[in-house]
Amino acid sequence: MGYEIGFYLLSTIFLLYWIYNPSEKVAKRLGLTFLGLGFITFTVESLFQIIGFGQVGRETTLSVFQILANTTVAVFYFVLVRFRKLNVVRFAPVVSSLALFFSLLGLKLGVFGSDAGGLPVLHVFTSVLAFTLLTLSAVASLFRLFAERQLKRGSLKLPLGLPLNLWVTLERKFFFFGFVFLTLNLVLSFLWLQITTGSVRCDSRICATVALWFYYLLLFHLERFGIEPFKSRFYLFNLLGAIFAVAVLAFTHHSFNVRG
Repeated sequence: MGYEIGFYLLSTIFLLYWIYNPSEKVAKRLGLTFLGLGFITFTVESLFQIIGFGQVGRETTLSVFQILANTTVAVFYFVLVRFRKLNVVRFAPVVSSLALFFSLLGLKLGVFGSDAGGLPVLHVFTSVLAFTLLTLSAVASLFRLFAERQLKRGSLKLPLGLPLNLWVTLERKFFFFGFVFLTLNLVLSFLWLQITTGSVRCDSRICATVALWFYYLLLFHLERFGIEPFKSRFYLFNLLGAIFAVAVLAFTHHSFNVRG
């Protein structure tokens, strides 16, 4: 695993060059092509690992961070098609950079074996989607902050050339669905424990995820009811939540049946 890192590196280089030189359409095409190749490479490698291709006598492993990186790419392509009129393609350099960053983290962190026994597919799926969407929401918050500062200065040079309302829309949509999947992930975690162990036990990963869930629950309601400073400074608290989420993935793990 990890061959997709080269494609994401090339994608990031070409897409960043394109952002600073919008007339270089070839760089844009190459960047998007390498981004897609990185996702395809990871998908093929994962399928080979799952079916045991070429893995005789060797334990196969996957990383939550690697899955997170490639789910980010998949979400981007979905948003790109769904919101085609909003020029979301200018978000591509951010996506490729995130994919590169998380893929590098995945070389050492968040690893679990493909023979992880009772690890339910839905548990992994909802976990990856939750952390991906919450991370993307925080990225949108960061660019929203930059856009607001530019507008206050009277400058129309907005981040990636995207309007402020798009950053706000992406921030809220990613946040909402990320919280939904985080909730589903917790429910599945407790159901999985009850079925496999006969009791509900809390390890460091579950305790940290519960704390993260309460944080996002409070943030969601405090902002919704207009309570300050959570209303006007929502983006700052959202960024703090993403830092907490990455820490949960990097420094906590399940103490039963799986590693990472």
